[in-house]
Amino acid sequence: MTRFASRLRRHAHRGLAAGLAASIALCPTLASAATQACLTRSEARSVLTYSLPQVIDGTARRCRQALPADAFLSTHGQEIVQRYSGPREQYWPQARSAFLKLSRGRDEAMGAIAAQLPDETLKPLVDATVSGLVAQAIHLESCEEIDFAIDLLSPLPPQNTAGLIALFIEVAARSETIARQGAANSKALGGLTICKD
Repeated sequence: MTRFASRLRRHAHRGLAAGLAASIALCPTLASAATQACLTRSEARSVLTYSLPQVIDGTARRCRQALPADAFLSTHGQEIVQRYSGPREQYWPQARSAFLKLSRGRDEAMGAIAAQLPDETLKPLVDATVSGLVAQAIHLESCEEIDFAIDLLSPLPPQNTAGLIALFIEVAARSETIARQGAANSKALGGLTICKD
């Protein structure tokens, strides 16, 4: 593996993991909800497909100061956000259920309150939180590699990109778990557990 490929794997892993951690948060205090509950692969894909526009937007805003003017996110970031926003509404019902599952896993009372929120209140809360947390979580030295990774993924439909990210998280987490414990029945990364459908 080349030095650049190794750096890409390390930094993209960190950036995408941060993106997923942000995308499952209803608010900062619920970010650790996944330690109490797991998402199925289908739920994880729905959460990611719904959240990818905010993840990319947050990444572009965070990395603006670190990337050259001709970087992919600098020149095509908003175009990708718009394209990835197209199918997100059809994924909202399952993504909403997954967000609520995680919030209930963290705090049953908070989950009950969140479940009562109408979509017109819950969606903006999720969207703003995802974009803001991604922007906070990304290290500027990772921006070049993340920009390259988003460029590589950009030709794919958002559903495929979300599926690949979920698969990457699952495989990486399983590898880490095997390395630590010698076995893995579930896959966890950054507090998120992906269980089987």
